Amino acid sequence: MKINRNTIIKEIIEEHPYTFGVFKRHRLVLAGGVRGPNEPLAFFCKAHNVDYDALVKELEEVIAKGPPSGEVIPPPFAEDTIYAIYAKTALVICLTVGCTFGAAILAYIALNKDYYVSPVALVQAHGHAQLFGWVGLFIMGFAYYIVPRVKNTDLQGRGITYLSFWAMLVGIVLRTVSQAMPNAFPAVLLPVSGVLQLFAALVFTFVILKTFLSSHEGREIFDKYFVAGLIWLIVACGYNLYIDGYLFKQSTGEIPATFHHNLIHIFLFGFVFMFIFAVNLRTVYAFLDVRVPNTPVINLCFWLLNAVVALYLIEYLSSWLVYPLAIGVFLFTYGIRVFETPTRELADVVMDRSYEKTIKVAYIWLIVGMLIRMMVPSLGETTPAGHLYYGASNHAVTVGFVSMMMIGYASKMVPTFRGVAIYNIRLSEWTFLLLNTGIFLRVFAQTMIPFWPTPCYPIAGISGWVEVTALGMFAYNLWNTINLKEEMRAAERVKRLSNATKDTIVYDVIESCPDTLDVFLSFGFSQLANPTARRTMGKVVTIEAACNFKSVDLNKLLDALNTKIKEKRAT
Repeated sequence: MKINRNTIIKEIIEEHPYTFGVFKRHRLVLAGGVRGPNEPLAFFCKAHNVDYDALVKELEEVIAKGPPSGEVIPPPFAEDTIYAIYAKTALVICLTVGCTFGAAILAYIALNKDYYVSPVALVQAHGHAQLFGWVGLFIMGFAYYIVPRVKNTDLQGRGITYLSFWAMLVGIVLRTVSQAMPNAFPAVLLPVSGVLQLFAALVFTFVILKTFLSSHEGREIFDKYFVAGLIWLIVACGYNLYIDGYLFKQSTGEIPATFHHNLIHIFLFGFVFMFIFAVNLRTVYAFLDVRVPNTPVINLCFWLLNAVVALYLIEYLSSWLVYPLAIGVFLFTYGIRVFETPTRELADVVMDRSYEKTIKVAYIWLIVGMLIRMMVPSLGETTPAGHLYYGASNHAVTVGFVSMMMIGYASKMVPTFRGVAIYNIRLSEWTFLLLNTGIFLRVFAQTMIPFWPTPCYPIAGISGWVEVTALGMFAYNLWNTINLKEEMRAAERVKRLSNATKDTIVYDVIESCPDTLDVFLSFGFSQLANPTARRTMGKVVTIEAACNFKSVDLNKLLDALNTKIKEKRAT
């Protein structure tokens, strides 16, 4: 086969299984995974810091020699689905006691026009399920999947990974129900839940650290972010156990504001942010085609952010802690070069780049959230206005940044490593649109309530259900993508193709109606004359993406394609 910058890695390994050793040497970890990611060779090279020309030369030499003597048996890969149970459970929690229950609470607040009307214990129980369940389980599951790949090694201690899952899940359930309904369950369930969650954190930390130690790769800039995240997860779960013990002794379900704020900051800015930032450091420069991160700035951010998080252990959210926290976040955004002009190293690479806007918008919400948070001290943290602005800031950070980043990365990485397309790309677009609409309505309304309470309370109440709809779409899309089988999916797409849309895969159109190849060629897609190009980049590119790449009028191409399809079906 002729290899070029747009050749899909999966295609190379499927056609020449003996090239697997070449990719393995260049940090493509397939152990426990599918036979190669569905991504172009040039993108792989930038993402893994591999010299493209050297890799192509090595691949061509191996292919020219042909298979080794004797029968060639492809490596016996069994797909790694360790993340699936974590992701699916996190989605279930999100769409029940997490986001959905939160939307119901918000609607109740809107009806009463009072942000203090909901029982504090109920709100805190919902927040715990949302943070530890939706966010915590999701990140833990994907960490088991991602860390071995970024460190070019196998996941260690695989047999005990499900211990962390069940311990964390049972702990979350016990904590949520016993805090929300203190009179219906024995109070001892609170400290039991804390012990289980701490145990889950310790097992997770053991597996990740053991995986790190098994790697022969050198130290990288993101390593310390991962390690710091593990430390803060243990600290957060230990602090959570302390809170559970306090609730048990005091026979109450309401956590004091000081304890609750400390726990949120340690878990969110310690564990969650450290893991998201670590993955961003490893991938954003390739995903957005920008320069590698600014090392001095990223190192400064690491120490600044961790110092601030540490202070939350001994001091309540004070006026001065807000500012170094915000500065650290702003510096990281600058250091990772999210908003820099692309280098255009990958300008010729044809691939779905819909994830780019998700990453950039997530960082915009992070900046917005931190700017709002910086206003809280001047308003007074315990005043109604300060309470509203603090909540708006939390929402922009947790949903706008954290959830948006989780959705964007899952939508990019699950299809890539499973070797399939996202189940429904249109649903991905609607998820992005509705989620941002919901976040905007919530943040805007909550900050404007002190000035215009009558119109803003209903807006805030509606915003929650808009977000639930978006997250429901994402859950459906990701769940089906995880369950998708490529062979069945491809055949299904081709069989039912009666007309082409902007989201239709180029390969599917040509496979369903071969005469459409002439239409593509007449519009300037000359590379599709090459069968290899059709089988490689054609399998992962939508018609819209192809038109954007070639600056072709989308509507004219669709009209021509559908006219040809109808002509062939009529005959």
